[in-house]
Formats: sequence, C-alpha cells, structure tokens
Amino acid sequence: MDSQKFNRLLRKITTDSRALEEIYEEYYSKVKLHILRGFGNLVSAEDVAQEVFLSLLSLNLKEKIEFPTTWLMRLSENKAKDILRGKHSESELSDMISSSFSIDKAILKADVQTVIKKLDPLSQQIIYLHIWEGYPYKEIAQELNISYNNVRVKASRAYKKIEKLL
Repeated sequence: MDSQKFNRLLRKITTDSRALEEIYEEYYSKVKLHILRGFGNLVSAEDVAQEVFLSLLSLNLKEKIEFPTTWLMRLSENKAKDILRGKHSESELSDMISSSFSIDKAILKADVQTVIKKLDPLSQQIIYLHIWEGYPYKEIAQELNISYNNVRVKASRAYKKIEKLL
C-alpha cells in the first residue's frame, strides 16, 4: 500500500470502518510475522498485532506517514516492549530486546549463518531487514537512523563479504 493511500485511510479510520479493514488486511500478517521473528514466544504475536490495530483507532496524527510499513513495524515493536515491561524487570528486558532482532532468529543454513555472524552488527541488521523483512534501503535508513547512502554501502560490502566467504 502506498503512503498516500495509507494516510488517507488513517485519516478516515474513525469514521469509516472499511478504512481500518483495508489497513488490517494489508498489514496484519506482516505485523504478526515481524513480532514473531523479533520476539519469538516472549509475547503473543497475535495479541501485539491486535493491540497495534486497536491503537490506530485512538491516534490523532497530524503529520503524514512516509513509510507505512516501517511505521507499523516500529509501533508493533513498541507495543511488544510495553507488554514485556509489564512482565519483566528492566535488566531482563534490555537483554531480550538487544537480542530480539538477532540474525539467529532467522531460519538459515548453518554455513550462511556463520558467515553472517562475521559481519558487524549494523550490517547484520541491514541484511536481515533487507532480505528477510523485505524492507527497501530507504526504509532501512529511516528505521536505523542512518543515511540512505550508508545503508547502500554497508549492504554492498556485506553482500561482497558473504559471497567471498561462501
């Protein structure tokens, strides 16, 4: 779904029930899978996804969402973290969150996993988001708060290193 359509539906969400349905149909499975991959069985992915879509009803955003997928994924991560905060102490939570998007969570062959672990953590995140989550480089740049060119260079170098080591 493009950002214009997403923003239009988001503005109509409280007055038009079909608006929420369209957003839900487009993004529910993506949000659920993202939480499942990132947090495993630490939280219920279905519960988090439901919370995300329920929270859309009470939002009153003034600015436009440029990257809807990234925005919803970030919202879902925050919802999952909120749930975890209620269940665990801060020290346990920080350990879980720091490892939550580890490349180990992805289903990989052992040799590829070994090679990817040799990359620096930022490159690992970029590769994970690009390949397994399907994010374009622009959204990865926004998600990680780094420049688009930096993402491209890091990804290019990471792919070359993976190719060389394999």
